[in-house]
Amino acid sequence: MTSDQILPGAIVAVIVILIVVGVWRAATRRRGANEDEFGAGGVSTVEAGTRGVATTDLAPSGVVRVVSEEWTAQSANGITIADGTVVRVVRQDGLTLIVEPVPAGSPAQG
Repeated sequence: MTSDQILPGAIVAVIVILIVVGVWRAATRRRGANEDEFGAGGVSTVEAGTRGVATTDLAPSGVVRVVSEEWTAQSANGITIADGTVVRVVRQDGLTLIVEPVPAGSPAQG
């Protein structure tokens, strides 16, 4: 090999190595139990009445954690729901949950 061939050869070798490593990582990646069903999370619907917790202020939209996943949510009646408030799912509109605050002292969900 001449010195004019070493640099292009090294560049090609690096590119081939990167491609092989990328393909190997994609092929051996661990997949979640429900990942084939719906994106990376698992569930695509949430039953009305399911409880969760607001992880941001809903004014009137924000984020809630329901069934161990974070969901975009909207307050059912447009009121602001504070971060940390226990909420109940009223209905689902696509991938957005419509929620209302659970009154303090309500019995635990069973």
